[in-house]
Amino acid sequence: MGRFHKSMSWSQTTESESDKQNPHSNLWGSDETDSNTSNASFGLPDTWSHNTSHRSFFLPLHYSNSYQYPLIVWLHSNGFNEHQIDQVMPHISLRNYVGVGIRGTKAADSIGHRFDWHHSPAGIAMTQEAVMQAIEATGERFSINTSRVILAGYREGGTMALRTAMREPDRFAGAISLGGRMPNGSIRNIQQLRERRMPMLWQWGTENPQYNDQNLKMDCQTSMAIGSRVEVRQYPGDDEMTTIVLHDLDEWIMRHVVADSSIQDSNRWVSSPTHYSSN
Repeated sequence: MGRFHKSMSWSQTTESESDKQNPHSNLWGSDETDSNTSNASFGLPDTWSHNTSHRSFFLPLHYSNSYQYPLIVWLHSNGFNEHQIDQVMPHISLRNYVGVGIRGTKAADSIGHRFDWHHSPAGIAMTQEAVMQAIEATGERFSINTSRVILAGYREGGTMALRTAMREPDRFAGAISLGGRMPNGSIRNIQQLRERRMPMLWQWGTENPQYNDQNLKMDCQTSMAIGSRVEVRQYPGDDEMTTIVLHDLDEWIMRHVVADSSIQDSNRWVSSPTHYSSN
């Protein structure tokens, strides 16, 4: 799977009447607001998107209403939109999850294709609201397990995913960041976070400009202060959006969130037992 290029245009498909009547007919679906509301959001590159209902759904192959699926809530990188999930989920798993992509809070172009995440108090509150509404909307349409909701994101979306999960840690089963740092700013619910000990997965490209010893040390200190259970995985190169990274993301969720998973360790982690006296 190649990287995502910011110059890519994203199609904005509107849900048809037949899709509304049969939401399980396709793997992917979109949830759009009416045009009168949308036009107000896309006037200028600096215009904020005040709509929280722009989202894209992903359904697994052979979707069944009789099974409660884990839900992956995906936050795209800056310069993209909610449809990034359409490219990401097939490389994570075609069978294991329901997914929903969330649109960024700030328009990055004048035609409404690209969006960023704004880390101001207003932007953070808007993201929090959008995530909660997306979880509720997904639960109304599809069969999900609300105790297995994972927030995940790429680069700036990864940072926002960690921030959102930390604000309401009891609502999420885990948080994953692909190349996004731990959020800056004061943490007001330290005791709640310490009691929750939220599982987190950080996936970093070793040549990512933000990946260095000092930044990693600062992020680890923050995670230790709140008692999170963090797993850090490093990958060669300057980009985390690879099929290997996404496969590992799936494997981590199945181990740490889906407790009854039958997933087996891969051979690369297998080691033979050695007696202490032999060391």
